[in-house]
Amino acid sequence: MSFRLVIPQTLHDEMIVQALREAPNECCGLFAGVVRDGKARVERIYPLVNAAASPVLYESDPRSMLDAYRDMTARGLDVVAVYHSHPTSAPVPSKTDLERNYSEDVVNLIVSLAQSPPLVRGWWLTATEYREAAWEVA
Repeated sequence: MSFRLVIPQTLHDEMIVQALREAPNECCGLFAGVVRDGKARVERIYPLVNAAASPVLYESDPRSMLDAYRDMTARGLDVVAVYHSHPTSAPVPSKTDLERNYSEDVVNLIVSLAQSPPLVRGWWLTATEYREAAWEVA
């Protein structure tokens, strides 16, 4: 599946704030919304707990994932993007990011804190490769 991701400015800003707050560790989370006419409009952000508490790895805490999925189900939303931060490196998928990919059907956003202001890039990932995803802040 391929679509253009549309993120409201306020939710994009929340993702950046979370990444800065959780530095020097990686942050992680989900964006949920609805896909229509080739666009996925983000309606909610779900910051997750990084159970790995690591500057080079994230592991979504099972409890925070369960809570997010329960809320999404109740609201009729689907995961349209996952995000995490790279506190000291570029916003390009690592080998670990490819190996631990959540799904090939959602955009993977990476927030780099290696520069100011933080830089965000979006990707479609498979187990072995990646390509840039179309997305915008609206």
